[in-house]
Amino acid sequence: MAACLKKPIRAKKKNLKLLSFFLTLLFTISCLSSQRKGMASSSDSIVLYYLKKSSDTPPFLQAETWLPIATGVLTGAGPDQLDKTEFLSRWEKLFKFTGVADTGVLNSEPIRLFTEEESSRLGELLYQAEAEIPDGLPQAYQVIIKREDPIRPGLRIRRTVFYIRNSPEGIILEFSEIGQVLDFQTTYSFRDWTLIPIVKPEPSSRNSIYLPEIRPEGLDYFSFESEGEEARNRILVKNGFWTGNPSKKNVGTPTKKIPKTIEDRLRTLQELLDKGLISKQEYEKKKAEILKEL
Repeated sequence: MAACLKKPIRAKKKNLKLLSFFLTLLFTISCLSSQRKGMASSSDSIVLYYLKKSSDTPPFLQAETWLPIATGVLTGAGPDQLDKTEFLSRWEKLFKFTGVADTGVLNSEPIRLFTEEESSRLGELLYQAEAEIPDGLPQAYQVIIKREDPIRPGLRIRRTVFYIRNSPEGIILEFSEIGQVLDFQTTYSFRDWTLIPIVKPEPSSRNSIYLPEIRPEGLDYFSFESEGEEARNRILVKNGFWTGNPSKKNVGTPTKKIPKTIEDRLRTLQELLDKGLISKQEYEKKKAEILKEL
């Protein structure tokens, strides 16, 4: 009798495990499908997702006003300039004037949000995605960028997440994470750092963009009329920005700058490298320039 009872018990446990597996799979598929996004293009450190227009699209994305990104970036370019080179140079220009603030740096320029290499790679992936838009429909994007931590490679990264969409006002970039530190117990996979749901970014000090006082017209913080205060995690790039020259905004009494010693400048440079805000190549180049002044 005891031997006969073992079989039904094993079958029951097996069925429960099977049921649990299918329920988990169904839940995962349901969650992913509700995100309404698909892979646009990717590299080992940057991923772009298409955001689909649908009734389920989060209101903050304003899906009804989307336009192809390229139509905003290349506005005003001559027929002989409508190519990849012009697209990339304009995209890199945007990230030259966007960065993060650091109270330890006494100058009017932001610390670059992305390195030149990251800006160029992001531009290439976006160009590729725009050329291969499914059905030729306008899309918005969710962009995810990771930087490997040199101290804990494979186990710790710094992740930046933001959205890109083009509207009649201009191209809107809205950040939800900037340099967010993520630790993993075991070596992370591609899925671990890229599977991020679409959520409305809430402005905070952790995702604020710093714009320099001297910058081309057409680049500014953007807020919807219903919000009142400007959201510093959301910027608007108007058409005139791409061809405009840097100009000083809000001219007033100039702020007196405190001259920095070579030692201070080298210390600041090392801090930027340690935080992953500049590349080793940029560090060595700038260090050489400073040491020449000795």
